[in-house]
Amino acid sequence: MAGQQTAAGLNRTLFCYSASLSIDLIATFLASRGLTAALLHPCFDNLATLMRRRNVTLMPLHEEDLSLDRMEETFAGLAAEAVFITLPNNPTGFELSREEWDRLVALCGRYEKLLIVDCTFRFFSRKPLWDQYELLERSKISYLLVEDTGKTWPTQDLKCSILAISEDLADDVLELHNDILLNVSPFILKLLIEYLKDTVQEGLQSVIWEPIDRNRKTLREAIRSSGLTLHNTDSMISVEWLRITDPNFRSVDLVDRMQRLRLGILPGDHFYWHDHGQGERYIRIALARCPDMFADACKILKFATMTTNRMDPA
Repeated sequence: MAGQQTAAGLNRTLFCYSASLSIDLIATFLASRGLTAALLHPCFDNLATLMRRRNVTLMPLHEEDLSLDRMEETFAGLAAEAVFITLPNNPTGFELSREEWDRLVALCGRYEKLLIVDCTFRFFSRKPLWDQYELLERSKISYLLVEDTGKTWPTQDLKCSILAISEDLADDVLELHNDILLNVSPFILKLLIEYLKDTVQEGLQSVIWEPIDRNRKTLREAIRSSGLTLHNTDSMISVEWLRITDPNFRSVDLVDRMQRLRLGILPGDHFYWHDHGQGERYIRIALARCPDMFADACKILKFATMTTNRMDPA
């Protein structure tokens, strides 16, 4: 369903209870080898938290550093042994084109970098499908890829993450994996298979994309005359990353105001894990919600942020 035919034939894929456990295994592996990592900035904050808990030294890697015209320069000056990116990126929706993927893998090979990719938001991408695992296997670079069902099929925390490993790392990562778990529950796997079968039959468009797109449209209409602007108009993932235009108003101020109105939003500061100040004027809103409930929430958001001049924190 993801177009990753090569992955289906690999015998180096491990099941984990969650994507967070897969990331923790990666962090443990990096720590065991004393490897440093360049981590995308911003990204979902628990990636940095898990890495640091395992005492992995992190360096920020910005999305613009991975553009075709800057990628060569980025790798030439990169001190970290591993490159850790999320595609599509939560919260910004940032993605790489196929040409950028090709360049990234080639540079990892040339500069002997371990490539780590969190693909857990894969099924929200609208880019044409192509086999990324075929590219990775053909390149012979060292890689670790994380897949997940939890971001796409919400099943009350019954989920499965897949950790795919290049051949040169397989034995060491497998040993770490076996120290933690033997397998994911067959009951959970059977349940997920039924969800997947249903999605194959009905199509990603109707099962996954349409509710997300409907909520995205509702949200964007609600903020038109507010003190919020879109960070990435091309984002297709299941969250929206919004910037607060008033320089005197922080994300925590808006979160507090929304909480008083019984509406939950997420402040952006911790997504900028290297410098929380860069995120203090961003908020993230989850779109994977019941459309009727989400429409009501957008009315509250519109009421709370509608302004001609500025949003008063008071």
